[in-house]
Amino acid sequence: MTRLFEDFVNGAGPLWQDYLHHPWMDAIHDGSLRRDQFTFFLAQDMPYQRDFLNALVLAASKAPDPEKLLTMRGFIADEAAFEEELLATLQAPWTYDRWAAGPAREGYMNHLIRVAHEEDVATICAALLPCAAGFTGAMAEPAPKAGLDPIYVQWLEYYERPSQFDFSSTLVETFEGGLAHASAEQIHHARMIFTRSVQHQLDVLDAAWKVADPWRGNGS
Repeated sequence: MTRLFEDFVNGAGPLWQDYLHHPWMDAIHDGSLRRDQFTFFLAQDMPYQRDFLNALVLAASKAPDPEKLLTMRGFIADEAAFEEELLATLQAPWTYDRWAAGPAREGYMNHLIRVAHEEDVATICAALLPCAAGFTGAMAEPAPKAGLDPIYVQWLEYYERPSQFDFSSTLVETFEGGLAHASAEQIHHARMIFTRSVQHQLDVLDAAWKVADPWRGNGS
């Protein structure tokens, strides 16, 4: 990790550790995660994937040299296709429709899109990094695979790929470069956006752990 990103992670303190070692994350590593908990996470991830990509493209539209960020679109498309394959194996229904997202996912999606519209490139990266770099951090040490559900092995190995670390590193580099000469106020603002993304990520994992994130009234 580089200087400012490490500072943001350390500043998030227990929140970051709660994320990396959330019960859902620990359970997929030790094989105790139930398939319904895994399926819930994946199905809720599909509408989110679209807005993560939208935020990335909006960041590129504001970048002096957008090529590096634009080439990352294929990475997100590949990840979505991978999750589609897993959901097909699980015979689970899913959709990219934004209305399929529960409150935790929609809150996260709305946060990313607001930041993408209002902020500069580095601050957008600050919003995206908890999702990208958090999973990278959780997969930094390859997990033992013996005895795990084969579909969990597929998922773990996917996020242990070198390209996953390359993707996170590109976001970190863009984030660091954009804030290199920022004022203390700008850095504090970016830190708050980063922290809010961590909080949203925890809400998403909580919902998947409970296999429940209902809307009030007639919502599904």
